[in-house]
Amino acid sequence: MRAVAQIGLVVALAATVAPFAVFAQDGNSSGVVASTDAGSAPSAKAVRAANRKLAKNVRTAMAKAKGIDMTHLFVYAKGGVVTLSGSVPKSNQVDRAGEIAKSVTGVSSVDNRLSVYSIER
Repeated sequence: MRAVAQIGLVVALAATVAPFAVFAQDGNSSGVVASTDAGSAPSAKAVRAANRKLAKNVRTAMAKAKGIDMTHLFVYAKGGVVTLSGSVPKSNQVDRAGEIAKSVTGVSSVDNRLSVYSIER
């Protein structure tokens, strides 16, 4: 019975130590892990930050352009694709907003979902 307990202890100890052996490195392979991480995809946080920055750049470009009412205009960006949604008071502003968005650096395509609303008097 005592031998079974000792074997169980050895197996438990081996199971505990084995995962740490996977991360052991010798002097020659220390750069392998660093180079693998450097070539990996950006983190989700970095992607969200880039999307927010692109949307802000598009909004800034539209604010600087004359003739666009941004009161009800929303800009979303995801991976270089910019989506314009909301409404504008004149139909020529729909096309103009799409042109301005396409001119911003980093925009690969524009999904223009703007509509025209009438101003009630």
